[in-house]
Amino acid sequence: MGAATYDTVADFTDTPWALTPEHLTWRDSMRRFCQEVVGPGAACRSATGRMDLGLVGSIAELGVFSLALPDPHGAGDLRSLCIAVEELAAVDSSLAVTAHVQAMNTAMFELFTRGRPDLREPLLSEAVRGDALLAFGLTEPSGGSDAANISTRAERDGDMWIIHGTKEFITNSGTPLSRAILLFAKTGDGPTNGRPRVSLFLVPANSDGLTVGPAYDKLGWRAADTHPLFFDGVRVPASAMIGEEGTGLRRALHGLTFARIPIAAMALGLARACLSDTVVFGRSRRSFGSLLSEHQAYAFKLADLAAEVAVVRAAVYDAAWKHDHEMNIEREAAIVKLTASEMANRVAYAATQLHGGHGFVFDTAVTRHFADARILTIGEGTSEIQRLLIARHLGLGAPHAT
Repeated sequence: MGAATYDTVADFTDTPWALTPEHLTWRDSMRRFCQEVVGPGAACRSATGRMDLGLVGSIAELGVFSLALPDPHGAGDLRSLCIAVEELAAVDSSLAVTAHVQAMNTAMFELFTRGRPDLREPLLSEAVRGDALLAFGLTEPSGGSDAANISTRAERDGDMWIIHGTKEFITNSGTPLSRAILLFAKTGDGPTNGRPRVSLFLVPANSDGLTVGPAYDKLGWRAADTHPLFFDGVRVPASAMIGEEGTGLRRALHGLTFARIPIAAMALGLARACLSDTVVFGRSRRSFGSLLSEHQAYAFKLADLAAEVAVVRAAVYDAAWKHDHEMNIEREAAIVKLTASEMANRVAYAATQLHGGHGFVFDTAVTRHFADARILTIGEGTSEIQRLLIARHLGLGAPHAT
């Protein structure tokens, strides 16, 4: 069953106050591209777990990977990136997260390497063009939500660093285009400002001693590239360290904070697609002598879901607007990540329920969305971590929440 058109639901949940005419033009272009180019093969790619590098190149040509970059490389506009990943997630969450991670990693790489032309070029330009994918090497088997719990170590040996450790659930790390890892590792035993001494390194993906483990067999995001990484005596020059020693954790947490807003936009796109498809389904299927859409229980349930989507949309684009106007968004990022991801799971569950038996087979779009929604409450910080952050802003517990 093909996905529905999204005009009715998208208009119902629109936020013109947050978007300029240029944003609206960009949204229309992305929506056409997603419906005409991305959507038709999304179910097959998910079923087979196959990443389409051609599509990665196509979204790079559209400029998606540079949207979070300041001039002269990009627009420096988080709203534009949110629009892009929202539209992608409405048809293919795997491609949406591929784009999100590459755009975020490219933006962080640009920010962290200012004043380091030896590291920036040509890698930054290649990342913008989609010729090189960057990975964010933070999560570990013993860490998870505790971002500071890092076991990977880098030990100094003359003018080199030697790295040992394991990372897991690393996106864009095992493709033919994967070029480098922004790797976080302990350097020394002493704390820095009360936290572990963690430093950031740029590690080439083809380094001796670096092994890319088999791709995970995932419930959702099946066509996105995700692997564990094993570092066994990987040697990098001292110049591979980005920033001062011991500043890596602060950089990691900065990246996680503003990355939560596009993830919330992905949740919004997924929920919007589920809502739209269920509206169309109800208008085309009869039950007890009437269309499903004519039954009050069906219509009222969709009305509740539409209200949830509309409220979350306002919050997501408010957070993105504040980021683009250089306001502090730590609180807003946690709020929209929590509310959008939890909302997407509720909407996807309801959509599969309202589709009946059709909501249990993977050739129905809402079933794929249901599987993709599950990770949204986990990636870029679990719902529990977001609650800890929000509580901290209320002056309550969790002073060390990341």
